[in-house]
Amino acid sequence: MEKTLTGKLIATVMVVALLAAVLTLTALTLFTDTQSVPGNTFTTGTVDISTSPTSALVTFSGMAPNDQVVNPITVSNAGTLQLRYAVTSTTTENTLAAQLDMTIKSGVTTCTTGGFDTDGTVLYGPADLGSTAGTNVVGNPAQGSQAGDRTLNAAAGEVLCVKVSLPSSTGNTFQGLTSTATFAFQAEQTSSNP
Repeated sequence: MEKTLTGKLIATVMVVALLAAVLTLTALTLFTDTQSVPGNTFTTGTVDISTSPTSALVTFSGMAPNDQVVNPITVSNAGTLQLRYAVTSTTTENTLAAQLDMTIKSGVTTCTTGGFDTDGTVLYGPADLGSTAGTNVVGNPAQGSQAGDRTLNAAAGEVLCVKVSLPSSTGNTFQGLTSTATFAFQAEQTSSNP
């Protein structure tokens, strides 16, 4: 009986050894292949707003009641992403700035004193030129889409027509005053920025 048990044990060891040999040969004879996918490049876009002219958009020396000045400004998106922008007007003082009336329009065919009232869409005004604290005159520079924000595609631009006037009702208390306004064009991406 011991011989039978020893024989069975030897037969089992041989079967296991044979199975291990077959598995080893099978593992060594696999076909393989590898494919690389190179060149996965990522480039970030840009937000780049520009204006023309870059300074002294609307100026008038020796202004009297009922005088006005009208000039165009071209706003361009020199970046690679669509952007939205807002405009804030900050003045050096509040007295004359509150007396001067500013109107901003888009779509004016002829941006001159004679052509200003002919066509276009009013974006602001007539209302104050601005304030020392800053006045949002087009849209709102807060992040995200706000009422009145303007949108420009990459490499696109638009012309805004700006008119500043001194009302005919302006009294003597406004003689000899000076106010300087700075228009800040503030842009942000529209993509992933509701």
